[in-house]
Formats: sequence, structure tokens, C-alpha cells
Amino acid sequence: MAPGEAMQEGRTFVDQMGRMYRLKEPEPLSEPPSNLMVARNSRPWRAYLRMLGTVIPAFFLMYVLLFLVIGIVYLEPIAVFLSGLCSAPLIALIFRLHRPRLVHVRLLTPDEGGSQAHALPEGGSLRTPMRTRMSRYLVRDDSVLDLPPTRQLWLIFGLVVSVLVGLLLLILQDFQAGLAELGIVLFLLLAIPTWIVGFSLPVLAWWGTSDRLLGIPTRRRDAEAWLMAGMASAFPAFLFNSLLAPELIPFEPDHWAFEFSLLAVGAPLCEEIFKAMAVALFLPYIKGPKHGFQVGFTVGLGFALIENFQYIGVSLLGGPFAASFTILVRGIGSIPGHAVWTAVAGTAIGWMATDRELKARLSWKAKSVAISAIDIAEGVGIDTDGDGDLSGFDGSRPTLEEAISQASQEDEEDPHPWVIVGKDPASAREPEFGSQEFHFTYGDNQVMRASTGIKTPKSVSAAVTLSIAGHAFWNGSSFLSYYLPDAYGMGGSATVVIQFTWTAFLVSSVLLIARGLIKGVNSLE
Repeated sequence: MAPGEAMQEGRTFVDQMGRMYRLKEPEPLSEPPSNLMVARNSRPWRAYLRMLGTVIPAFFLMYVLLFLVIGIVYLEPIAVFLSGLCSAPLIALIFRLHRPRLVHVRLLTPDEGGSQAHALPEGGSLRTPMRTRMSRYLVRDDSVLDLPPTRQLWLIFGLVVSVLVGLLLLILQDFQAGLAELGIVLFLLLAIPTWIVGFSLPVLAWWGTSDRLLGIPTRRRDAEAWLMAGMASAFPAFLFNSLLAPELIPFEPDHWAFEFSLLAVGAPLCEEIFKAMAVALFLPYIKGPKHGFQVGFTVGLGFALIENFQYIGVSLLGGPFAASFTILVRGIGSIPGHAVWTAVAGTAIGWMATDRELKARLSWKAKSVAISAIDIAEGVGIDTDGDGDLSGFDGSRPTLEEAISQASQEDEEDPHPWVIVGKDPASAREPEFGSQEFHFTYGDNQVMRASTGIKTPKSVSAAVTLSIAGHAFWNGSSFLSYYLPDAYGMGGSATVVIQFTWTAFLVSSVLLIARGLIKGVNSLE
């Protein structure tokens, strides 16, 4: 070693004077205590950015998968190859954005037998003014769902619609004054921001509104998983509507009954079934009907998000009038409609989830499949569980009887896992979630009565049928509201009035039904 050079070898260090130092080993990782609480800074708009970062590649992935299926059906290897090549980066982007996150927690507690210097695994050390003992844990990121205030979201949404209406009024002005040209230029400049805000912000607003009204503490990763499941359910529905449904309808494509059948029968049937299937994927984790309603509502929002991406994008081609009308109707009508229809099915699936033995069987089967996959992967030389050997899954392998017995001993409801902390640490408290209950006095006894609301079927098949019927009524009547006046020659003005009136009725009905369903589900135990 040349003079003046420092050498680092293993965990020893030799400085320029030839003095050798031995570096301390970092404390090994240990199991976190059960009462460990990890604080988080509130970043409500991060959920919105993650939502955008998911839906944009998911939308293009949907069309790539369409070409992939067409290539497979028509035996076109080039189409299959190109579709697979294009889908890989989109899938990788989505998985990277939603990869499981671990938090490295370092806890230092005063200890006379400890040290004032602690080695860090990434290099360097941490010094404390007193002797302390360091403990290190890896915990899963279980941050609570943190969304912007709903009033703020609805205010921005209303501002966007108002701007579009203002641009429409400018465009309708006399071209000689130059106002119409100004309106056209401003609309072109604001088209992309309007599109992004118009298709996504109402979904976030309804997400936050439902979360606040239901009052169920929700992990961010769980809520995002439900939202992504709704987006994923749009893929098979899109394939069915594009490839299968047109072949099954017994009318010519240029006949009015063809479009009516596609909208009122084909789309509601496949969309509600696939959305209900997406909710059913979470059956082992759903705790009851109220939780099932929440999962279904969020799945419906995910479906509406990816659907709105296209509808509002196309509406911009029709100018400010078409864009403002589409954003308004879909923002306050179609989005909660999708959510409500899926929530009806989700509530029934939640009732099914109250069967502990059924949930235990499903959870055991899912774990068995995962364990078998690990055994197969390690059998071919892939260390799947990261334990340093290829002996297969090393954890416990409970039998079905043991899984059912364990499930019967667990409490149905988990305690609230989060604490609200203000500026003063002494103000820490468990969150107080709103209830729809009220009290009244009868004689000398005080009685608690739950609020009333709309009750939905407990049977999954009946609930899905009701969802399909509601969706079919919305689509079919919307089509007839503009087809029939035109077919009977009522004129353009009458057609517009009838269509606007009926759309207002549908939107108002969906909002009232949503209010009644949330009120009803909040009255459930």
C-alpha cells in the first residue's frame, strides 16, 4: 500500500498513519413490537398523482391487450409479438408504482449499558449525546388513506366546468370582435389540463366523500388495490363489448336497436359481472356488508376512472359545450352510478364474508396455491422466499381444519390501527368515526336506534341482477331520450330540452340512491 493511502477491508479501516480501526457491526433486524406506531406527514395529493400514474398506462394497456387478443384469435404472430412487447413496459410501470413498500425503523432508547455511536447498515454511524440502545425493524407501510379535502376537490371541479362554460360564451360571440378567436385559442391551450382534471378529479372527490361518510379506517395500499381491481375489470369488459357483444346482437349495425341492445343489455351485463368478480377477489379480507360496500364502491370508481379517460378525451373534440356537458354528467352522475351499482354487489359479498368458515376455506386455498408456487419455483433453482436456500416454503403449513379453527377464535373487527396526533403529543387519540345513530328516550329507558336507509339484497345473484338493472336503465333510457324525439321529428330544440331534462332526472336519482345506500349501510352492525 502506498504511503498516505487509506485501506478499508472487511470491517477494519487503516488510516494514513497506519492506525487500524475495527468498525462496529450494525444491530441486526428484529421483530417490531406490537405497539409500534410510525408517524407520517400528510401528503394528500400524492394519492392523486399515484392514481394518474396508474390509469394512464392502464388505459393504453387495455388497447394493447385488445390487439393481443385479436392477434391470437386470427393467428397473427407479428401482432402478438408487438402487443407483448408494448405491454411489458406498461405493466412494469404499474407494478413499480405499486410495489410493496417497507419502512426501515430505527428506535433508540436510553440505556446505561448502550453506546453513543451506532453503526448504520448503509455506511457511516449515528451518534447520540447519551448512551442508547438501537433496535432496527422492517415494517410494512400501512399508512392510512390520505386524500385532499372533498370541498377543495369539488371546488376545483366546479371551477373547471365554469371555465369551459365561459369559453363557450366567448366562442359564441361575434368573430369580428375577436372574442371568438380568443375563446378557441384558450380552449386549445387548456384542452389537456381540462381533460386530466375532468376525468380524474371527480373520482378522487367521490373517493374522499365515500371514505368520510362511511367512516371506516382504510389503509392506503388496500384502497389502491381496490381501485386497481376496478381498472383491471374494465379490460375483460372492454374485450366483451368490442369483440363478443356485437356478434351476439341479432340486429344490423346500422339499425337503432343494435346500439340500444349494446348499451342497455351488453354493456351492463358484462360490466357489472366483471366488477362484481373484482370485488369477490377480496372476499377473504372483507369483514362484513359495510366493508363490502366500501370495497365495491371503490372498485366501481376504478372502473369509472378508466372509462372516463376515453369519454372525456373524445368529448373535447366537440368543443367546450360537449366537454363541459360530458364532464358534468359523468362527474356527478356516471361516476357515482358505477360506484353505487358495484357497491350493491359488494354489500352482498360482504354478507357472504360473515361466514367465517367460508372465508377460512378461501384463505387456506389461496395460501396453499402460493405455497405450492414457492415450492415449484425453488425446485427449479429460484430462491423465491429469500431465505438463502432452495428447500421450498419454510413457514407453517396449516391444515384446513386448523385454519377454520383459528378463524373461529379471531375477533371479527380489528381495532383502529391509527392514532390522530396534533401539535401537542399529549393530544394523541383514536380517531372518532362518524355514526348515523341517534338516541331518543322512551319512559325511563334510553333506546338507541340506527338510521334508516335503502337496504339491498343479501343474495349475491340478486344484488348483481339489481346492479345490472340499474345500469341498463341508465344506459337504455339515456339512448332513448335523444333517439325518440329525433325519430318523431320533434326538432333540435325539443330534443335538447328532453335530453337535458332526462339527464338531470337520472343524475338526481343516482345521487339520492347513493345517499340512501350509504345511510342504510351505515346502520348495519
